[in-house]
Amino acid sequence: MPILAMTREMGSLGTYIGQEVARRLGYDFVRQEIIAEAAQVYDAVEEHLVATVEARPGLWDSLSEAARRHFAFIAAQVFEFALKDNVVIVGRWSTLLLRGVSHALRVRICAPMDLRLRRTMERLGVGEEEARARIQQSDRAIRARMRQFFDVEWADTLLYDLTLSTDRFTLENGGDLLCHLLACPEWQATETSRASLADHGLAARLRATLKATPETTRLNITIRCHQGRIELAGTVSSVAGREAAVRLAAAQPGVLAVEDRLVLTQIPIT
Repeated sequence: MPILAMTREMGSLGTYIGQEVARRLGYDFVRQEIIAEAAQVYDAVEEHLVATVEARPGLWDSLSEAARRHFAFIAAQVFEFALKDNVVIVGRWSTLLLRGVSHALRVRICAPMDLRLRRTMERLGVGEEEARARIQQSDRAIRARMRQFFDVEWADTLLYDLTLSTDRFTLENGGDLLCHLLACPEWQATETSRASLADHGLAARLRATLKATPETTRLNITIRCHQGRIELAGTVSSVAGREAAVRLAAAQPGVLAVEDRLVLTQIPIT
């Protein structure tokens, strides 16, 4: 079955459209659950994970190991939910994380600012100035995080299969359109697309495991996975770190083999 991954502007009706699609198709609707499970699985502080997703990063935050760890934890859980199929995933970078998975329909929901303002004022019971401030804060944070982790512009239409503006689409006909697309052959899962998703998920889970393990938390290595075979590449500064990375890779469920292409580098003593 297909996966629907969505990103949406505040006041665009995107969350409601996603819920409507999930209701009609009997899919799971996933958003907050990703953060909650990531915090539980990787023993992280839930509020810190939320901030990594929803708050605009400062200079030091954008360069910090904590940001890399939080990204890895959240990404791993996005893939865990995607692997279950029959799911609508809203936010949590799902539209970009799943761009290599052909049975994932990736959609951006947007709307003109005046319409977003009116909807936000009605939903939150606030005035125009407060609504505008909240929308701008949300937009800046999401855009900054997209640049930080993916080096892309959030509004770039070429990043998505569909960009839908809800100035003319309602909750009902927006749901109609997405349900129709999800029934099309182009977004049905195949053996190849399922294998690709499994490989992406395995690599993401290992990356999160490395970040959650003290011996390897500062490693920033390349992880490639193909049909259960993992390749580790990049540089490490200690034999212990290298051995730990290989050991953790081999211990992941579904791993058939590990190719160690890590290079040991010594920091010169001056």
